[in-house]
Amino acid sequence: MSVRNHWWPLLALVLCLPLSAAQLPPPTTPRIAIIIDDIGYHRERGLRAINLPAAVTCAVIPRSPHGPRLAREAKRRGREIIIHMPMSASNGHTLDAGGIDTDMAPEMVSARIEEAFALLPQAEGMNNHMGSLATSHAVTMNSVMTALARHRAFFIDSRTSAASVAETTARAHGLAALGRDVFLDNRRDLMAINEQFNQLLRIARRRGTAIAIGHPYPETLDYLERVLPLMEDAGIEVVPVSTLLPEPGLRAAGQRQPAVSEGDARS
Repeated sequence: MSVRNHWWPLLALVLCLPLSAAQLPPPTTPRIAIIIDDIGYHRERGLRAINLPAAVTCAVIPRSPHGPRLAREAKRRGREIIIHMPMSASNGHTLDAGGIDTDMAPEMVSARIEEAFALLPQAEGMNNHMGSLATSHAVTMNSVMTALARHRAFFIDSRTSAASVAETTARAHGLAALGRDVFLDNRRDLMAINEQFNQLLRIARRRGTAIAIGHPYPETLDYLERVLPLMEDAGIEVVPVSTLLPEPGLRAAGQRQPAVSEGDARS
């Protein structure tokens, strides 16, 4: 069966996922947030992400070639923008320009974050690009959250390491913070993306809210362009990630999903 012939069975599955008695929907409409990472390196893919038919959150890499211009366009389109801050990885992947490493002094970490906000003044928060090493390093995260607090920004932990202390450190600094629940596209395959999206819906229907991270891959954009218009009929509301944030120091109830290393996802 061709990829095109897969679409209608998959889209029907999104609308008709069975729920057990223990998974009945909460009394309010389940809400999902979808963060599109890595915006800025590909202009056309970035524009497709910005124009997705739902209130996605655009995570822009500050020093990427098209990042600042795409952030301005996203703002014009009414999209929420966050800084997708490069942070060092434990697997040796090269740190993107302007990123944060664990050997940096607090003053350098602060300077990198100030530069990021200067390049992307539209940003309301931040999540980590890669970062399995940096987010598990308490001293580095303390420096990051100290700088973020000056901007009254929020932090979303991409959770590329099970040892991450980013979310808890953010809350200790009085910042609103959450962690992602699902990566949509570790495997750039229609069936795999569909499985992950359905997992996102299951979490949202059980817990009330859920956060997904995806990337501006053609496969992901194709899928979301077709599925997002169906969410209203599926009883799901797609919202900017900031609307899911608890008060600083609190965390929405629910089981967190396992961390994924950069070997599987360059979030």
